[in-house]
Amino acid sequence: MRLLKTQNGSDAQDRLELPNTNRGTEPIRGSSAKTMGDILMSWIKRLLRPIGIVAPYIFRNSQTVAYPTERLIFKDRFRGRHKFYFERCISCSICARVCPCASIVLVPAEGHEKTYPGIDYNTCSFCGYCVEYCPKQALEFTDVVELAVKDRSTLKYSPERLSVVPEIKDLVPRMKRRIEAYLTDKEMKYRKVKDV
Repeated sequence: MRLLKTQNGSDAQDRLELPNTNRGTEPIRGSSAKTMGDILMSWIKRLLRPIGIVAPYIFRNSQTVAYPTERLIFKDRFRGRHKFYFERCISCSICARVCPCASIVLVPAEGHEKTYPGIDYNTCSFCGYCVEYCPKQALEFTDVVELAVKDRSTLKYSPERLSVVPEIKDLVPRMKRRIEAYLTDKEMKYRKVKDV
């Protein structure tokens, strides 16, 4: 690149001259110098590239679980719906105080004189502080994740409702088998453990 000075009458003008980078070996883009064969090959490459990316994954095992008929077996530390034990609870309210979402409220329970935790799953983030800080392990997590309801007011669980954990087969009536996830050297795979 060089700067040329030209004289036009009495005023000097600067003009910038750019070097030719093509050097005559490649046709300029958009020119009619491309042949039909070049255009056809570029279209074929554009069509085959996505297929080349997807092809290695076509014959691999599925990475998904067909949920209503198949259900994962979760690990022991999985954070599902809570289970509450009346006989262990001392009504200390630590669970309600450590809850960052203010989802736990101590409420009176039928047939008991103390107050016990009720959980509002509309706001619960399943952080696990209530389970971790409970001095008597009165709260624990289960593997129940089926909390979908049509009426949000039913997501407020009383202590009585927390103390009963329904069977998985009752929650997912279409379930036919349980699936377990395991790791290989390269990927995570699933295997059928048992039929239900």
